[in-house]
Amino acid sequence: MTVCCFGAIHLDTLVHASRAIRPETSTPGAFSTRPGGVATNVARGLARLGSDVFLAGALGNDPEAGVLRDWLARERIRLLEVRREDAPTGRYIALHNPDGSLPAAVVDARITDTLDAGAFCADMAAASSASLWFLDANLPEDVLDRLCTTAGSRRIAADAVSRAKAGRLRPVLPRLDMLFCNRAEAQVILGEENDARELPGTRHLATALVRAGVRACLVSDGGADLVVATADGCVGIPVPQPERIHDVTGAGDAL
Repeated sequence: MTVCCFGAIHLDTLVHASRAIRPETSTPGAFSTRPGGVATNVARGLARLGSDVFLAGALGNDPEAGVLRDWLARERIRLLEVRREDAPTGRYIALHNPDGSLPAAVVDARITDTLDAGAFCADMAAASSASLWFLDANLPEDVLDRLCTTAGSRRIAADAVSRAKAGRLRPVLPRLDMLFCNRAEAQVILGEENDARELPGTRHLATALVRAGVRACLVSDGGADLVVATADGCVGIPVPQPERIHDVTGAGDAL
């Protein structure tokens, strides 16, 4: 299957501290750098599994963009680049404790957040060869809407990315063949994040998303069972419990 992934292309800096990170002081640790961003992580995973992959996103005119171009080319990912002079290439930094937990992370995604609705029009000829389009909610609402309209009858999968951005998918739910989100993101999409009642279960959320128009959806909840919902019902999938968590960055994208 040929897949085109639309969304964030970041240069990630991951920090693994050798002791628990405390505020207002430095902590010893090891740094590593690699491509990141939801669409990029998904594209890299699919390429490793043997899929023919396009990746469409924005890069700046800076050294970070060159690093990403070379890295993705080595992984046989075909880049459909929106080149921008007015914003830096996206960056993400994550701080991990020795137990793999994430006490802090910061992202500079201005280059993607400010794309206009027609940003990918020039690349539609190449993207049209893909039978599946994957969209991430780093893209602005009008870009998501334009892509869903342009996609025609091909299948579309989407990822909610974060609580801050999940709501961007709300207007295009009826066009999604598959939605990936976690419990908190599902609440945001459904407008239930401020509900003072008992927290809804993942089965309730997944079913509600299908009623809202999504053809199929997967809702995760940390180490609890995954729930996959369609119009035919819900299926729970147990999550294997690792002996040790290295870090949580990109875990949802790998799923």
